[in-house]
Amino acid sequence: GRVARMLKVIGAGLSRTGTNSLHLALEALGLRSLHFDRARLNDVLDGTNPKPDFRVYDDLDAVVDLPGAYFYPELLRAYPESAVVLTVREVESWWRSIEVHFNVVAPIPEYPRMLRRALNKLGWSGKHDAIDDFRRRLRNHVYGSPVAQEFMYKKKYRQHNEHVIATTPPERLLVMDISAGEGWDKLCPFLQRAIPNAPFPHSHQTDYDNPAPWVG
Repeated sequence: GRVARMLKVIGAGLSRTGTNSLHLALEALGLRSLHFDRARLNDVLDGTNPKPDFRVYDDLDAVVDLPGAYFYPELLRAYPESAVVLTVREVESWWRSIEVHFNVVAPIPEYPRMLRRALNKLGWSGKHDAIDDFRRRLRNHVYGSPVAQEFMYKKKYRQHNEHVIATTPPERLLVMDISAGEGWDKLCPFLQRAIPNAPFPHSHQTDYDNPAPWVG
């Protein structure tokens, strides 16, 4: 069974804002962190659970990246003692990164259903379909489209960050720009942890949807 730890940190930053670096930093501080959760909130994303219980992270100290970042208000209510770390990035830099990643590196294929069924009959493995369906739902909920579109994605990005700042108690919120070089000096005092004798982990990941937990 899961060991009760109670969530201490909610990573509220959206995709491509240094979320994996934050995840690695939290783990370096001795916190058990989950980056890019593909499983525990799927019943919320796909609509099969109309009255979800967001106390699904009792075995963790931190959850970072989507979908947790999107559901940060619900997580904050479920874990009222937790702190919120909002990773941000200059919007034009963020857009360049998200466009390449969502549209080039990890696009969501639009297979017609009949073609998908035909491929399955020919021995096509359906496991990638489930991942694509998850990513499609996630991007639709968070950004409004599975394909990165400049105006709408920037609008959603700004709205999300503004909403986090406006609705989180200031003493429980840290806004952090890892891409600009912010690291231990900002994170450790907020979490009341000693600064490690190691560089802050600036992760320049390229595969957002790689299943390896250390890549995210």
